[in-house]
This record gives sequence, structure tokens and C-alpha cells, in this order.
Amino acid sequence: MLTLRTKLALAVLHDIQYKDYQLSTSLNPSPSEITYLLQRLSKEHLITLIENQPDNHPESYRLACAYHQINLLSILEALGEGVYFNRPSDEKFYSCYGTTARKLGIVNQMTRLYLMEISIAELPVSECFIENSIPHI
Repeated sequence: MLTLRTKLALAVLHDIQYKDYQLSTSLNPSPSEITYLLQRLSKEHLITLIENQPDNHPESYRLACAYHQINLLSILEALGEGVYFNRPSDEKFYSCYGTTARKLGIVNQMTRLYLMEISIAELPVSECFIENSIPHI
């Protein structure tokens, strides 16, 4: 269900929380992928750059809120990742799906609510969870 980029973001957040930077580095991400993730997570206020630190290393950041308060939806949205049920235009969506659009809208909203209830602290961040290495950009 989760993309490799989302899994790497989870590993980076885990590493920042526990100040153990082995999980994310074990995935062998490219420096540009790490920089991209740090920028996205910072822009969405999930992490904060420590003063006078370089912005391209996870060690330079701290979590912007408690680890257990970060939910999967906020990570997916920060990265632009996840499963999307909606079309870009509500008008186009309703013209294509008619009365079914209302039901799909409910499914979309329920999915968002459930994802907001999943704390990253509940996700198993282990070798089993992160099965693949991250492709280099």
C-alpha cells in the first residue's frame, strides 16, 4: 500500500525521533531523495530545522510535534503520495460518475478519517516493513 518514498519518509521520521540514523541509511537513498523528503516534511511542519545546521541531513532536524501525533495522512499529503479517489475537478468527477460520485466522496472522506487516526508510532518500522531499497533519483 505504501510507496518506497513513503516508507523512506517513515524511516527518516523514525530516525529523527530516536536519533538513530541507521534505518533510513540502510535503504541506500540518494542524497537528492533525502533532501527532497526533508524539504517536503519541513514545508508541511512535520519536522523543524535545528538552528545553524545544514538542511540536507536528517540529523539537522527535530520533530515539530510528538512522534505519536504524526499520522499517516499528514505524511502522505506532505509527500503527495497515497491513494486518491477524487478527480482533480469536482465538476468533471460528478459529470463522469453521476449519482455514484456521492458514494465515492463518502469513501474518500472515510479513508481520510481513518488515515488521520493512524499514528506513525503504531506502524512497524523494521526490516519487514521496509522490504525494498529506494531507487536513486
